[in-house]
Amino acid sequence: MQVKQLFKYWTYLFFAPGAHLRHKYSAFKSLLVHDATALELIADLEDVFYSKKKVDNQRVIWLIHRLSLAVEAMTGQLVEMNPLRYMNLAENFRRIDDCVKLAVDHDLPDSTPPYILSLGSAADFPGLAGGKGANLGRAFNESSVNVPPGFVVTANAFNLFIDFNGLREAIESRLSLMEVDNHSLLAKLTLEIQELILAADVPDEIADGISLAMSEMFSEEGLIAVRSSALAEDGDISFAGQYASELSVQKKDVLEAYKRVLAGKFCPRAVFYRISNGLSDSETAMAVLILPMVEAEKAGVIYSKNPDSQFRSENICIYGVHGLGDSLVDGSISPAKAFLSRDPEPKLIRINSTKRDALPSEATILELGRIAMRLESLFGFPQDIEWAKDSSGNVYILQTRPIQQNTDKAAEVHSPIENTPIVKGLERASLGVGCGEIYFAVTGKDFANIPEGSIVVTPTLKPVLSLFISKMNGVIAGTGSRASHFASVARECGLPVLVGDTLGSFSAGQFVTVDGVDGAVFDGCVEEVVTRNFKKEKVAQRVFDFSSKVAPFTVKLDLTDPESADFTAEGCCSLHDLVRFCHEKSVEEMFSLVDKMGRGMGAAKELKSELPLVMYILDLGKGLVLNTTKRGHITPQDIKSQPMLELWRGLASPMVKWSKGLTHIDWEEFDRVSAGIFSVNSKLLASYGIVSEDYLHLMIRFGYHFSVVDSICGPNAGANYINFRFRGGGSELENRLLRLEFIRRVLDHYGFEIEIHGDMLDAICSRISEKDTCVLLNILGYLLAVTRLMDMRLQNEKQVKAEVRLFIESAERLDGNCS
Repeated sequence: MQVKQLFKYWTYLFFAPGAHLRHKYSAFKSLLVHDATALELIADLEDVFYSKKKVDNQRVIWLIHRLSLAVEAMTGQLVEMNPLRYMNLAENFRRIDDCVKLAVDHDLPDSTPPYILSLGSAADFPGLAGGKGANLGRAFNESSVNVPPGFVVTANAFNLFIDFNGLREAIESRLSLMEVDNHSLLAKLTLEIQELILAADVPDEIADGISLAMSEMFSEEGLIAVRSSALAEDGDISFAGQYASELSVQKKDVLEAYKRVLAGKFCPRAVFYRISNGLSDSETAMAVLILPMVEAEKAGVIYSKNPDSQFRSENICIYGVHGLGDSLVDGSISPAKAFLSRDPEPKLIRINSTKRDALPSEATILELGRIAMRLESLFGFPQDIEWAKDSSGNVYILQTRPIQQNTDKAAEVHSPIENTPIVKGLERASLGVGCGEIYFAVTGKDFANIPEGSIVVTPTLKPVLSLFISKMNGVIAGTGSRASHFASVARECGLPVLVGDTLGSFSAGQFVTVDGVDGAVFDGCVEEVVTRNFKKEKVAQRVFDFSSKVAPFTVKLDLTDPESADFTAEGCCSLHDLVRFCHEKSVEEMFSLVDKMGRGMGAAKELKSELPLVMYILDLGKGLVLNTTKRGHITPQDIKSQPMLELWRGLASPMVKWSKGLTHIDWEEFDRVSAGIFSVNSKLLASYGIVSEDYLHLMIRFGYHFSVVDSICGPNAGANYINFRFRGGGSELENRLLRLEFIRRVLDHYGFEIEIHGDMLDAICSRISEKDTCVLLNILGYLLAVTRLMDMRLQNEKQVKAEVRLFIESAERLDGNCS
């Protein structure tokens, strides 16, 4: 292949220079298209890696795959432009791409047997049974703990279900679009995935295994509980309340219930929670725990070590409600509570409730305390345990997992607060400190509109609140408890959550401080409370780990100086380096298209004008007047290219004040800001233009920022467009962003569609008439001239608004027209 490319290259170069030029220009245009795509993808990835935008790992992999394709295309087009010089570029691309693939590589989902595990066996296979199933299996094998017999449908069975129904590609394609902070998109995509799962069939291997296990373990008449047991559930992170469980299911309906639990893996709050914790979809494959229903007379939760810092005696806390425990964990009811000592044989300290009858007898309470201590000893750390007592007095353990505790700082003793609280004595469902404006959230619609940084006042601690947890600085609920699923998630995030009757205590928009340590709410921002905030980092360590592994081979840019000896294909360490390398080298190639004899369609010529710019123009046909071929330079009067002509008229407007020559620029200030990386004679200061009758590609450099204008301007309105990119600058980032905001507002005024990533702005205006395209190019040229040093003088938002107003007023006086 390389031999053929070289032969074609030499043939065109010596015997058909015109064809050589057109071929190179075609490759250059294609390279520029892929360059634009690559930069957009890099900006998207930087939003994830550096701005901590929360997306599914599958989206990162999808973006990287597209970036890899774009970069491969760029390298291919650069080789087309000069195979002699860049014959090893493909090898260097493969070297970097292999590193990228290793960084994002993950094990393929395992769909081999076993598909069914007894509860006793599940204890030894957490990678098959999931956290809930494996934990309960260990409790089942503890002779002194009463656990109902049951079995687990393994995570491998879930993978088989997905593959059997051909759903993997459909699921991954939706996950690749997932941005968790876009709640409407999240809801749409997760619903589509759930519908796919619910419409699918359970493979016979799984269906038959479930049927056989039920017939062997369960009575004919009893009802069934079908519960989630995802691989990452009930471990370092709890997933409390994120997944679905199906209770009181008849045997004939178990397969449908199984599918509903699988579909629950993709409910919005579970996906939000998973992504926020940096877990991939494959790391949370859904195993399912199937147990006989316990007809509970009373049920609840035990904390083997009460995590509330108010009680320094490290007691056991038992919560109880009538009937099933779902009303307790969903936060819809406030439970009865009993406190026991943490002894091998616990002693009752007190019962703290008017609802004493929601708890079992004292003898049963003591038995639950003994069970809690045994399970803590078995697992080696404090446990959060679900229990139920049936009408016959039998006590069952239905779930056990590590307690999600607040950080040690939560238990620090603090000096008394001098301010008088608005309310105090509230139950601390989750410790922490937060300030913000009161927002009342009663309905799902209210939840969706929770403002950033608000203190949410809500009737109950519904699990769905966890979907919006990143927006809240605190929660005050009328009912609920530490045992609710939402409180468990809040503790992981360090979000303060208080429970109690506060009716009429607050007004919407009131600024308050929530003290989750002392169970109080203060008016305004109380510094003594805020300074003891121990809120955890919102970005999970797994997210940092993934970013640090992938970013160096994808978006990190080491190739910064094109004049450096290291600016080579071998010096590229990332896909971003390759993008930079291909772009810079392709520009060099375009400036050396024609030999000294001037054969072909034309040669790049210096544009001499009164403006302090070093610019070269390459004519691809009818872009310049004919009599320029014998001259070594051109003037603005020689320009025929309509888009170039209109842009130049704006750039050279008499309303713009230019100094004579390049030396008018304060290079000392530029060198101070840029640490002297570039010299005055650097080629980076040159601009270039490629023109034809109706086409312009212009890269214009002013010191340390550059702009790219790409446009077709002709009679076919459907083909007309202006693409504009602006990036960089010589000042501090804050000043560059102010200039970017100025440009954004101006372009928005003139109807451009705009996107900003970091200090890069992209704008497009398309399908407009020839006249309107001319007007916009004229204004764009004027904008380039006006903004060339604007980042040095912009100081604040108010100044930006004033400058925008003045620019629009002056732009109306531009002398632009279509030829």
